[in-house]
Amino acid sequence: MTLQKMRIALVGNPNCGKTTIFNNLTGSNQHVGNYPGVTVEKKEGSLTFAGYDLDIVDLPGTYSLSAYSEDELVARNFIIHEKPDLIVNIIDASNLERNLYLYTQLIELKVPVIIAMNMSDIIEKQGHKINYQELEVILGTKIVKTVGSKKEGMEDLLTEIVKEHRFEKVKVDYGEEIETELKKLSSFLDDVDDYNAEWLALKLLEEDETIVGVIEKLEIKDKILFEVNKSIHHLKNHFGDDIEVMIADRRYGFISGACMKAVKLTLEKRHDISDMVDKVILNRFLGLPIFALVMYLIFKFTFTFSEPIVGLFESFFAWLSVLSSSVLPEGLLRSFIVDGIIGGVGGVLGFFPLVLFMFFAIAFFEDSGYMARAAFVMDRIMSKFGLHGKSFLPMMISTNGCAVPGIMATRTIESKKDRLITMMVTPFMICGAKLPIFALFIAAFFSSKDGTNVMFLMYILSVMLALCSAWVLKKFVLKGETAHFVMELPPYRMPTLKGLFLKMWERGWLYIKKAGSVILLISILIWAGFLFPRFKPSVGMSEEKAASMQIENSIAGRLGKVIEPVVEPIGLDWRGGVALIAGIAAKEVVVSTFGTIYSLGEVDLDDATPLKEAMKNDPFWNPLKAIAFLMFCLIYIPCFVAMAVFYRESGSSIKWTLFLIFWTIVLAWSVSFIVYQGGLVLGFGG
Repeated sequence: MTLQKMRIALVGNPNCGKTTIFNNLTGSNQHVGNYPGVTVEKKEGSLTFAGYDLDIVDLPGTYSLSAYSEDELVARNFIIHEKPDLIVNIIDASNLERNLYLYTQLIELKVPVIIAMNMSDIIEKQGHKINYQELEVILGTKIVKTVGSKKEGMEDLLTEIVKEHRFEKVKVDYGEEIETELKKLSSFLDDVDDYNAEWLALKLLEEDETIVGVIEKLEIKDKILFEVNKSIHHLKNHFGDDIEVMIADRRYGFISGACMKAVKLTLEKRHDISDMVDKVILNRFLGLPIFALVMYLIFKFTFTFSEPIVGLFESFFAWLSVLSSSVLPEGLLRSFIVDGIIGGVGGVLGFFPLVLFMFFAIAFFEDSGYMARAAFVMDRIMSKFGLHGKSFLPMMISTNGCAVPGIMATRTIESKKDRLITMMVTPFMICGAKLPIFALFIAAFFSSKDGTNVMFLMYILSVMLALCSAWVLKKFVLKGETAHFVMELPPYRMPTLKGLFLKMWERGWLYIKKAGSVILLISILIWAGFLFPRFKPSVGMSEEKAASMQIENSIAGRLGKVIEPVVEPIGLDWRGGVALIAGIAAKEVVVSTFGTIYSLGEVDLDDATPLKEAMKNDPFWNPLKAIAFLMFCLIYIPCFVAMAVFYRESGSSIKWTLFLIFWTIVLAWSVSFIVYQGGLVLGFGG
């Protein structure tokens, strides 16, 4: 039996639950690629239902189809050119009016749309009642209630997808003046392939650059653009305002009228509570201290509660090292297992509990709705440095896990210059990969009482360095006006434990996979680099001296000696230089490099010392050198994968990629030099 094929596109605002519904519908039958010619991810999945073979495409989350950003343009072009059989507009019911704005633009495209009213349980708990039948009549489409997080309404949604729909011709009334101009312009646009003439006319009135580019390829472009400019001039004179503003007002008027008729709101209570909280959290004087307190609490929670479990993990790897040493015969195999794998990867995995606690704490404030407010708070400060709140979100995403998704999150920034600057400063954040480095040095050289304070100080410094770098880049390298920052504030919600643990584990699992693949491979290479060529000890040479000479005369040791003069002024020896070079592959490898160095130098194999204790007992290190090293790790060149993503997201620009490498290394060395030499002058080098 041949199944009938349908192609379905899922569209919706960010945070509306669209991807959750996509995952619910398609399960494991998904694949991710990129749209041709752009860096936006393309997610597709498939399933069979009621005799239909459904191909489901998860379009990028977008607030509108105005094509100011790459995500918006991709979503719009897919709908226009790919012509899906049906569009499912996922709407967050608890933020109905904001979400329906996208729907008004979808119906302008004259495409078949049904609505999935997601998070319908939340709006009901808040005491709001939607008359779905009446709203369906007003909007001219079918509405299905869903709760994506609980997988509710999925079968109802699929049943509605495969039905034959008769869509009512509903449209926004733009008023007599605008409608007259639309009708006039539409008469010139009937022959443009793929595009609806009335929609083209509307976009031309909004001065949409992409659509103007389409018209400029036509033979009658001069006549069309002349008529468009005449219409715009007439409407601006009539209304005394930008046409784009007037069109947006009409859309919101349509939405407001629909909600007044079909939604019985008891919003007063929610808005009172929400506004009361926001008056404090978003206060121009209290907002920043509250944000600083939130970040301090995240670090306090992370270090306090993870410390005992980190100790257990360290004890486990120490026990494993001793056990392996006693079972395996002396030689290369034992060194490979004990020094290369356990000493290298074990040092990174020892801090896995700390990383999990960090992810859990940040996920709590994300899901509660606070982090979106933090962007507004930071917008006031960032605007003084030439950026805005949207640039803060990629920084927070980097702090939540990795610089790679942080760099990719800059796609929502409309200005290309602002986006490039944000991509350059986002890697300064303390990502999940840098966290083990900071945890190791803080545990080794500072008391548990001071650990939170040092980590918090480093976070503040990372933000300030990012902002100052952005100011320099904006002032001297990528000059231009800062775009306006507009973003919705999601409602406050109490996060669910299941949701928090899922987020924590998803991010933590990426950390484990990295440790089991990239870090394992590099740890083995580092082990080999320190073990070859083999050093032949002279007669009577102690084991400790032989181990030291082996490391110093190895390939890695010789490389370290070459770069030692460069890192010596910032308080490091050749070992720190080698660790920094290895960290270019992946920042966690800095820890595994030290783990291998100290493991190879271990004499008494019956007493495997945890890495932090080995470094603490090393007379070379002190707190000042530790801080200088951490400052360098904070700033210098991102990992190889992040660099590859930066290259792709910057439009495959070799120029900007090389500039990023130069900028971060020079800045890292300069800041570390000031910290270390300044500390010596002030007497902190002892």
